[in-house]
Amino acid sequence: MFLLTVLDGSGRTLVRPLDTPVFVDLAVFRGVSTDSPYWLVTFEAHTGHALVRDADNRTRIELRPDETVTLDGLTLTLQRPDAHRTESVITARTRVPLALQVRDRRSVPLDGRTLTVGAWMGCDLVLDDSAVSQRHCEIEPLGDTWIVRDLASTNGLRVHGVRVPWVLLDEGVRVTLGRTVIECVPAAPSQTATGPLLGSSPAMERLRDEVAKAAEAPYPVLIHGESGAGKELVARELHARSGRRGAMVSLNCGAIAKELIESELFGHERGAFSGAHTMRRGLFEQAHDGTLFLDELGELPLDLQPRLLRVLETRELRRVGGDTVIPVNVRVVSATHRDLLKMVRAGTFRLDLYYRLCDFTIEVPPLRARVGDIRALSDALLRRIGHETGRHRILDDRALARLMLAPWPGNVRDLFAALKRAVFATEGHLIGADDLDLDDASTYRRAPTPPQQVKDTRWPNAVPYGDLVALHTFCGENVSRTARLSGLARATVRARLRKLTAQP
Repeated sequence: MFLLTVLDGSGRTLVRPLDTPVFVDLAVFRGVSTDSPYWLVTFEAHTGHALVRDADNRTRIELRPDETVTLDGLTLTLQRPDAHRTESVITARTRVPLALQVRDRRSVPLDGRTLTVGAWMGCDLVLDDSAVSQRHCEIEPLGDTWIVRDLASTNGLRVHGVRVPWVLLDEGVRVTLGRTVIECVPAAPSQTATGPLLGSSPAMERLRDEVAKAAEAPYPVLIHGESGAGKELVARELHARSGRRGAMVSLNCGAIAKELIESELFGHERGAFSGAHTMRRGLFEQAHDGTLFLDELGELPLDLQPRLLRVLETRELRRVGGDTVIPVNVRVVSATHRDLLKMVRAGTFRLDLYYRLCDFTIEVPPLRARVGDIRALSDALLRRIGHETGRHRILDDRALARLMLAPWPGNVRDLFAALKRAVFATEGHLIGADDLDLDDASTYRRAPTPPQQVKDTRWPNAVPYGDLVALHTFCGENVSRTARLSGLARATVRARLRKLTAQP
């Protein structure tokens, strides 16, 4: 392994192995006067030399083994693998966790994985900017920093108004994509860990904003969303951000017998009913100074709703079979996939209870409305499966594209089940599209029956007819090829894709 040694006049030394490209931060060496704030040094195996490039991707010097040269007041040496290794090593300054921040205050942490940025909803960071290409640039780890590479976009990357093919990120660096400016900033503490609300799509960013606004308020929150969309995760995030000292306790109103719900919520005294051999504290008491999460609220029996309403209004309760009034300080967070106002009109849910529980209302988006999050969700779920089973797998591009085309009626729970099957369907470490056990009849969006006049179309059989997004993915997101196979003009393809992939 070749080593790069950088030495300044005061004896400060930087030694790095060149098994991967090395980022040399010139700010480490104070007093150095240079127009370039950093170098990128790579070892070219076919020549046996090291190339030193500046921030504009221009080659400054070509360094040969055991050769010493001076550049910008610094002495550089390329050492052979068996050369004496300097012990006094000063590495670059410790780097704080970083994130990319967009003007609309969305923030995406740089956490060691490669990210794509563009207008396509399948990107990790989706930008609503007509001047941004579908897949505009890619951000990948490079040593102890990150590099942003232009993906042959129309308008490119610009730094201080100058178009560049790539740029290295550091705190404070701003890069312009189209009309959108992204800035590298220190990551918030909550971003440096994998939180429960994964994803950087606009829908998830809106959800996080709503959670942040409602979290610190002591008032009830109603969470609405489809089954498997993550309503309980939202409830846990609300409790975690609330600062309440007590615990969060949960009750699934649809998974417990009707006659037992009252005892579960309010507790009971000894002898209150047959089988009540001891006194039992209910969930309201257990959640004192904390949060009570009522899942599947729409299943709550109508005759129990007045008592729940009274506890919410008076913050007092009596156990079943008891006379003692017990004060409780509980924040109620409830969730449902039902239309409660429709139930109110049908007479199966009380209007006064509805308004008492929805001081804040949060809508959890279905997975099909945040396709750009499927990559991050899949990675996290595969890591969890690997930890539980020892089978560590990753998705190839075709498998990921197939997952992005699915409507996921069961949302994240449905995706999790599909990934579990895929992990045990493949022996290698890579999950391919054929390893995914999906029901094609329900997984792909239903396409219209092709009209007779286009029965000789070149549309590939592997793609549902009429699904332009699926065809674009099949073509590797190449607009020209998509246009050829669909028989449409390139401008028409671009316009339709922009409309079809627009975030709700």
